[in-house]
Amino acid sequence: MASLTPMSGTLGMTNAKHLIRRTTYNITKSQIDSFTNMTVSDAVDSLFNIQPLTIEEPLDYQTGQAYINSGITPISGNPSLRRYVKSWWLHEAYSCTSIHYKMMLFLHQYFIVNLENTPYSKGFDYLELLRFYAVGSYKELSRKMIIDNAMLKYLDGDSNTESNPNENFAREFLELFTIGKGPQIGPGNYTNYTEDDIIAASKLLTGWRDSDRPQPADNAYIDLETGLQAGYPDHNRHDDSDKTFSAAFGGVTITGAFNETDMHRELDDFVEMIFLQDATAKTICRRLYRYFVSRNISSEIESDIITPLATTLRDNNYNLEIALKQLFKSQHFYDADDSNTGDEIIGGLIKTPLDLIFPTVSYFQIPIPDATTQTKDHYQEWYRESVDETICTLSSFQLFAPEAVAGYQPFYQAPSYDRNWINANTIVARYKIPEMLISGNRILKGGDLGAGIQIDLVDFLENSGIISNVLSAETIVTELIDYLFCHPASEGRYHYFLNDIFLEGAPSFDWTIDWIDYQNTGDDSAVRIPLESLFKALLYSQEYQLM
Repeated sequence: MASLTPMSGTLGMTNAKHLIRRTTYNITKSQIDSFTNMTVSDAVDSLFNIQPLTIEEPLDYQTGQAYINSGITPISGNPSLRRYVKSWWLHEAYSCTSIHYKMMLFLHQYFIVNLENTPYSKGFDYLELLRFYAVGSYKELSRKMIIDNAMLKYLDGDSNTESNPNENFAREFLELFTIGKGPQIGPGNYTNYTEDDIIAASKLLTGWRDSDRPQPADNAYIDLETGLQAGYPDHNRHDDSDKTFSAAFGGVTITGAFNETDMHRELDDFVEMIFLQDATAKTICRRLYRYFVSRNISSEIESDIITPLATTLRDNNYNLEIALKQLFKSQHFYDADDSNTGDEIIGGLIKTPLDLIFPTVSYFQIPIPDATTQTKDHYQEWYRESVDETICTLSSFQLFAPEAVAGYQPFYQAPSYDRNWINANTIVARYKIPEMLISGNRILKGGDLGAGIQIDLVDFLENSGIISNVLSAETIVTELIDYLFCHPASEGRYHYFLNDIFLEGAPSFDWTIDWIDYQNTGDDSAVRIPLESLFKALLYSQEYQLM
């Protein structure tokens, strides 16, 4: 029986790796060791500690100066600056050891905006809005997202007027952002709402304008809670009639706003109506479950996990932190609530491109170019050209630039979901990552152009302190497998990595002799080759593709 009953005792190594992999992008040996000895409750709580930004805002790589909130006119062209906002976000995601950036990507998937078509300042504010509510109220974020400047432009909210109502945002807000359709039960009736509800919602949402448009200075709108610029109400463009919704919402009538201030009240009434529905909480919890736990939601999971988790979410004003802690502390999250010896949850999801590259870089302690002293290498070569445009894009993951408002297929496309990360179009990009890190070149895109970072495996082995005994081939292979894979390797797989890959059939003392020779002579050729072969094989392995 699936259960949200809290898990007792300490995590242990397998559960520690599982929790960290599912919730962060930055994974280190010391973090795994620390979590291993923590209680489940303490470990989960620590993931919700807010961490400060490493850099408050992006830097223009040509000047090294901040340009969004500083008032300095950037030198770089606008298309580049949009991409460097993504580079900035990627570095913050890589650097953070809390759940906040995994949650930002989750929220982005369900409040999609394409930053490639968004001015950099609006894109920055959109990301900051996601960060502000990353573990806060999903309901409050929904309210704020309606009048986010980037969203107003992306889904035509800015052009939605009384004389020309536009249904784009209303449709996506109901279908993709909040309550979801539910099974269709008739023409224009999707169980959770109807086509008439979309029409009524589109009228209710008229009159909100992008705050970058020419306007009187006293109309500039700064949200008092977040401090971010948002859209502003224009009652002259608003449909001020009363809006009546279907029986799916209890036949509620929302009174039309009589002035610009009252337009905020009308939005509040609309959001409150949607989030009063049980279906809204259940839809959000199903999405959280598939993102953090498993692609499979059986009738047992629906009744024993989704339904009580949705009650927790709804009863706490849709506070994500409270619901997520209940989930992460549960026996079910660690697959400890059944007698099945097979593990369906730990190691049951395929890694996203970010889950593949970032933990590799952090675990192997590969230096990242400094944002202030190596600005071009940091923003352009590594994060923009290598991570974003090579690893992500060639893995069909156009970060913050999805092809459709539905987002990224592995997060929503039934029945495969995360299996969509690996297919004929993406497999080559995933498998070129170790070669790129070893060579320091963008193998798939740009030929021999620099990747911005490069691993020195001999230096890593000698100076990182990760391996307890570098003279022992068995220790090297065992400890890397133990920390990099979700589960201990079978005897056959262990011998494959040790004997077939690392030692190539030679006795293990040959490695010991080669390492001592390297320390005495400084010639690392005999030890570098087997280390690079092992590194590639581990990262190529099916085990490393899973989390």
